[in-house]
Amino acid sequence: MKHYQSGLCALVLSAAAFHAGAQQTSVGHIDGYVVIDSEIETRGGDLEGDGFGTKGRFLIADQWFLTAEYQTVDYDFVGDLDQLRFGAGLTAPLRQNVNMVGRLEYINVDSDGGTDDDGFGVHGGLEFGLAPQFTAHGSIGFVQLDDLDGPEFLVGLRYQATPQISIFGDYRMTQLSDRGFDQDINDLRLGAGYHF
Repeated sequence: MKHYQSGLCALVLSAAAFHAGAQQTSVGHIDGYVVIDSEIETRGGDLEGDGFGTKGRFLIADQWFLTAEYQTVDYDFVGDLDQLRFGAGLTAPLRQNVNMVGRLEYINVDSDGGTDDDGFGVHGGLEFGLAPQFTAHGSIGFVQLDDLDGPEFLVGLRYQATPQISIFGDYRMTQLSDRGFDQDINDLRLGAGYHF
């Protein structure tokens, strides 16, 4: 997993270094994806899994949008971990081809082991239009789920194959803690999107 993390971060940062005047992708899109590698890290050991999901962003006003996400991952020996997220956000241009994005969301996490936690996430980040048809994005946020809370990080890269179709990859790391009990969830995802 560490090699995936380093590789994806290096890809996004090197692409940002070659920033040029490309058109950015549309705000509204629906994505389908596979979680090609997921890992839960705790003091008691690590769990590996894979899964799939869908997510979307829907423009409701000039700079305001709604978000939704459903993801399920099957971990070895313990079963499924399902995440449901929905919320709202704002995108604001900082300069040509660079947008600031803020988002507030409700989160529900449900597992076969009996966990059913609710909470929220607050996120802020940037989207960079890259040459010729690439968009890089990154965000930092805070997640609280019942007694667990901590930071969440996301980096990704999207290739706009046509005005309506894109291919993307991203890596999300959620670091949760409760009085000394630490639990990190790392997801590497690849998928395709439809833009409108």
